[in-house]
Parts: sequence; structure tokens; C-alpha cells
Amino acid sequence: MTGRIGLPLAAGLTASLLFLSMTRGMPNGTLLGFFASLPLMMAGLGLGQAAALGAAVVGAIAVGLVQGGSFGPTFLAMAGLPALVVANRALSSRPGADGSREWSAPGDVLGWLTLATMALCLVVVALLPHHPGGVHGWVDQSVSHTLDVLGEPLSPAERRTAIEVLGTALPAMAMSVWVVMAAVNAVVAQAVLAATGHNRRPPPAYGALDLPDWLLPVAVAMAAAGLVGQGSLGYVAGNLAAAALLPFAFLGVATVHRALAARPGARLGLVALYGFLVLGFVWVMLPAAGLGLVKFLQTRLRRRAASGGGKEE
Repeated sequence: MTGRIGLPLAAGLTASLLFLSMTRGMPNGTLLGFFASLPLMMAGLGLGQAAALGAAVVGAIAVGLVQGGSFGPTFLAMAGLPALVVANRALSSRPGADGSREWSAPGDVLGWLTLATMALCLVVVALLPHHPGGVHGWVDQSVSHTLDVLGEPLSPAERRTAIEVLGTALPAMAMSVWVVMAAVNAVVAQAVLAATGHNRRPPPAYGALDLPDWLLPVAVAMAAAGLVGQGSLGYVAGNLAAAALLPFAFLGVATVHRALAARPGARLGLVALYGFLVLGFVWVMLPAAGLGLVKFLQTRLRRRAASGGGKEE
């Protein structure tokens, strides 16, 4: 009983320290803040959803007391929510056809993380103050203010370009970072728990990544709304559509990973793949999303053919 209370308490306090290292500008604070949800996910994946919730609440209270009340909800949005989604979806299971337990697949968790960040974006949009230029105008103004604070020596043309590019895609970029951060922390948390014998479920088969069927209609609906919508509706929907494509980029990367891993000298190829991914995230993820979409559709066509009397290889 003490462990079930003490461990979430320790996880929440550790997560708050990692988060505060970023908000208070400590050395390597950004890197440490990236892993703020890791202790929460370890609590959730190791002890269950209630432990993740308790740890998240403890962390939010600690952050609010140290940094200010408004930072508590920010901690919950950045670190608590992804931990709760991962604990809920990754620990869900159902009886298999052979009587064994079928655990939720990584693609299902990734899909729900994407929905969570899209919902979070809508909440933020709903809370924004009124701006004559709508949501896009508010984001542009925020980017301009950030450039002023950073004191970047930009020419007027460079400044306009920076505001135009960042202002157009900033919500999608923020949602993508949120999902990537959550996915990395979830993989690390599961690996640590499995290595120490405290995991509640078997390690997922990440190499066999597949995505839920409902994800593509969500992306298509958001893309259609972005194309026909005017003003804030079109702007927000377009960014949501871009965020909805991120899981397909994960699928594309997994597809290339499997292909490289099956070849001689696989280690060098994999190092090059993830090196390009780190150094040129946007330029790698765009073609990866296209490859992932192709792979997604191919898989559905093969399943349909198999259900029609053929046999999937």
C-alpha cells in the first residue's frame, strides 16, 4: 500500500522537477523538460491508470506552487495528458481467438495520442482572446513577439518570411512535437519497466506498426475542412490535418526501418535513417507520411482481398 502511494508521489515530484528545469531556464532544461512525462508514464504503465493520474496531479500541484498557478494546467497538458492516454490505451486488452490476451497495439496508442493533441489544440483555440485577424492573426502576433524577445537580427524581409512560415504551421508543429515527445517517453518507459521486470504488459512489437482504420477518415475530414473553410476554421482545420498525418509518417519510417533491417549492413543504414530524421525532421517526415499512406492503403487492400476468399501473404 505504501508503495502504491509513495511511487506515484515520487513520480509526480520527479516529473515536476524535469518540467521546472525547462520553465526556469536551467542548463539542459529543454532536454530535461522533454522527458517530464517519463516518470508519469512509468507510474501508469507499471502501476495502472490511477497511479498515472495521481502522479500527474502531484506534479501539477508542485509546479503550480513553485512556478505559479497557471503553470499547473500547462504541466497537465504537456506531461500529464500524454501519460494518461498512454496508460489508458497501452494497458487495454481483450481475449484473443486462442484464449490468450491481446494487448492494444502501438498504432492504436499513437492514434489516440494524435486525437488527444488535436483535442488539446481545440481547447487552446477556444480559450484564446479575440483577435481581429482570428486565430492566424493571434499566432502571427505571438511569433512576432517571440522574435522581439529573442532579439534575432533579422532583416525586414527575413522577419516577414519567418512570421509567415511559423505563423502558418506553428499549431501543427506544436502538436507534432507533443506526439513525438509522448511516443518517445512511452517507448522509454516501457523499455525500462520491461528491463526491470515491472511491466504490466509484454513489450509491444513496434516493428509491426499499423494504424487504426479510423485515422485516415479523420485526416481527410480535417483536410477537406481546411480547404473549404474560411478564416480561423480553415486555418485550424488545416493544422489539424497536418497533425493527423504524423502517425502515417511514423508508419513510413517503420516501413523503411524494416526494409533496411533485412539487408546486409543494416546498422549503417539505420544510423543514416535516424540521423536524417533528427537533422531534417520536416523534410524527412513529409515523404515518410506519403510512404506511410501508401503502406496503410496497401494493407487495407490486402485485407479486403483476403476476406474475399484470397489469402494474405
